[in-house]
Amino acid sequence: MNADFKARGAKLRLTQIVASVLTLTAFTWELPPSYAATAPVPTTQADWPRNFEASGEHVEMYQPQIEKWDGNRISGRAAVAVGKENGTPTFGVAHFSANAYIDKPSGLVNLTAIQINSVEVPTDANLADSVRRSLLARLPATGMSVPLDELQTSYAASQELSQTMRMPVKNDPPQIVFATQPTVLVLVDGAPAWQNVGRTGFQRALNSRALLMRDADGTLYLHAAGYWFNARDTNGPWSVLATPSHTLADAAKQSSAKNAADPMLPASGKPAAQAPALLVATRPAELIVTDGPAQLKPVDGTGLLTVTNTDHAVFVNPTTNQYYVLVSGRWFEATTTNGPWTYVPGNQLPADFAKISPNDPKANVLVSVPGTPQAREAAIAASIPQTASISRQKASTKVSYDGAPRFEPIAGTPLRYAVNTATPVIEVDSTHYYAVANGVWFVSISPMGGWTVATEVPPVIYTIPISAPLHYVTYVHIYSVTPDTVVVGYTPGYLGVVVDTQGTVVYGTGYVYPPYVGAYYYGYPQTYGYGASFALGAAEGFAFGFAAGAIWGCASPYWGPYWGGGYWGGGWNNVNINQANFYGRWGQGTVTHTAGWNAWTGTQWRGTAGAGYNPATGAHFQGARGAAFNPYSGNYAAGRQGSFANPVTGREGAGRGGIVGNQYNGNYAAGRQVAGYNARTGRAGAAEFGVSGNAQTGQYQTASKGIVTNQSRGNAVAWNNGDVYAGHDGNVYRRSDGGSWEQHTSNGWQSAQPDQRTGSDLDQQRDARTTGEQRFSQHAGGFGGGDGFGGQHFGGGGNGFSGAHFGGGGFRGGRR
Repeated sequence: MNADFKARGAKLRLTQIVASVLTLTAFTWELPPSYAATAPVPTTQADWPRNFEASGEHVEMYQPQIEKWDGNRISGRAAVAVGKENGTPTFGVAHFSANAYIDKPSGLVNLTAIQINSVEVPTDANLADSVRRSLLARLPATGMSVPLDELQTSYAASQELSQTMRMPVKNDPPQIVFATQPTVLVLVDGAPAWQNVGRTGFQRALNSRALLMRDADGTLYLHAAGYWFNARDTNGPWSVLATPSHTLADAAKQSSAKNAADPMLPASGKPAAQAPALLVATRPAELIVTDGPAQLKPVDGTGLLTVTNTDHAVFVNPTTNQYYVLVSGRWFEATTTNGPWTYVPGNQLPADFAKISPNDPKANVLVSVPGTPQAREAAIAASIPQTASISRQKASTKVSYDGAPRFEPIAGTPLRYAVNTATPVIEVDSTHYYAVANGVWFVSISPMGGWTVATEVPPVIYTIPISAPLHYVTYVHIYSVTPDTVVVGYTPGYLGVVVDTQGTVVYGTGYVYPPYVGAYYYGYPQTYGYGASFALGAAEGFAFGFAAGAIWGCASPYWGPYWGGGYWGGGWNNVNINQANFYGRWGQGTVTHTAGWNAWTGTQWRGTAGAGYNPATGAHFQGARGAAFNPYSGNYAAGRQGSFANPVTGREGAGRGGIVGNQYNGNYAAGRQVAGYNARTGRAGAAEFGVSGNAQTGQYQTASKGIVTNQSRGNAVAWNNGDVYAGHDGNVYRRSDGGSWEQHTSNGWQSAQPDQRTGSDLDQQRDARTTGEQRFSQHAGGFGGGDGFGGQHFGGGGNGFSGAHFGGGGFRGGRR
């Protein structure tokens, strides 16, 4: 097997680029021709400026500053420099626009059809046209691959989210239950819809993923965590059955063979050592479990207290003795944990919530505090689509109905929708039907079939209100069309993450949509019950997932949202849906991004726990089962746990922030390390934050160092320090080594004090660059996560290819 890996894989080549107190290295990869021909290797660091040379003229483009992002079209400005290799460059500000093909799991955006709309040269306006021509002549025809983190943070720093993106969600309080012992939440979509289990005399609740049954006498039975429970009513009390009857066991086996049930087991996959308590909910509910009595701790810099021994965000304001709970992005308050709970608009929270430090263990709640930078950027992230190019010939879908198609009106529109299918099907008129499957629009003249990839969507479909069950399809768009392909995309709203009227992200619309119950059950996504939560940090960027139940021994909830055929493909417990890519379901050949860049080429992945193999590198990696995303328990790395082994290099690693080692020589490192080399630009760099050493000798060292160099030019800097910006006022600025701003003038770089608007924007853009580079470094090449390219999964897993796996189709759950 190793020989096969070596034949197909890549050989790692270490290139020493600099020696300081600590030796730092950069990595390059030799890829097999079959891979390299279709997918150039993305850089593992932020490689700005980009260099383009021809006929002795050198052009540098500095990191873009994004001003507008509309679906797959972006525009903004960037500082540029043009001149002879050894001469004095001419600096200018280029205003550009481009198509953006976005792949969230890899964290990359491919910019194509780049247009330089205008150029400003502050020192000599007469040179503007020549600089523009030089840029147009030298920009690569295939476009540029740019880190999504860098574009997103720049956009968040410069642009307020459009008011049209904000949705009037419902905020009715769910049933919020606190428990101090291991407890399992069982969701039933309304009153149980009973269906006979053959001739056994038992019935099963069709509208629950749990195995919930009743006998002819009305006694209820439920199987969870390896135990059987019974009760006279869904409200309980539930008692543990020592031994189920043979008739119950036979009925359960027969029912499960026809429709598999969620066993609701702990993370080990084995029955719990002791039977947990049960909470069966037939209306919206959220379970908050503490590990014993609640433990309170002061939140530094505020007058708040926080509960530390729970997966949820729970606070107490001691001046009023009010409890505050954050559930699905919404705040609720009560005088005791027993309620009653009322909704609190984020802008009416005590002022101390906005004072929580970004470094606090509960800092992720800032995403849900209106007006904070974290809330603003999260809203921006929720407006950025995942995109793909769809083959009009190869993509196809089928729609199955429970009997003949049955359509009902969509209130407030002239449209109707099919209620008795798991696929969203919309009737525009008697000869135009539209359906969505895995982020792709299809059209047919009949609801029964003949579905082809749609090239346009009637605007009336985008008027479907948030109160309608199929509102989520309005987040799927068609951006452009060619004879062979359509470029499509969806924002996180397609997966349930929307922006409320205060400008903060929430999970779910808050509406309770009645399900369809016939021979099948077709339900709609619910807002509560999953431990839905958000994060925004240097490591993960904007992230969203489902995280609850760690105290019970499972680092994720027993339930993921049942939106189609498969519990998120069996891998829902590792889902960060902001990095989900439904287009990966279509398979290679049906979906690509753009010529020369295919996020899926060379990478295979499988399994509920996140196993994968990359033939381009020989790397195997395994996501940690149950290592769900959990932003509130203080265990930030939970969603990035994982392991990998590469038989080509001997390198092995395990996650949680990252540790990597070599079984052959004993070397190890822990913390955060980033290294990379870009053959296109000649830029190389490396950085280390943490500890490294050798397990055999016992020697170790710590450092926080880095360097950037350019081998093709033989020096450690380019024409400048690379930290160059295009100001709002049309001038070019850079950050000096001393930390002050300098402006490029006819006399070179001079100290400057930009006006308030320009200065504020420059400061924000600089902070955004720093944050974006940190995120991309950790996402693409650092410990604690891999990007699915180049095999650099140092402790990878849990962030896309190695952790989040999605299966099935459509958005509605069905059960016979």
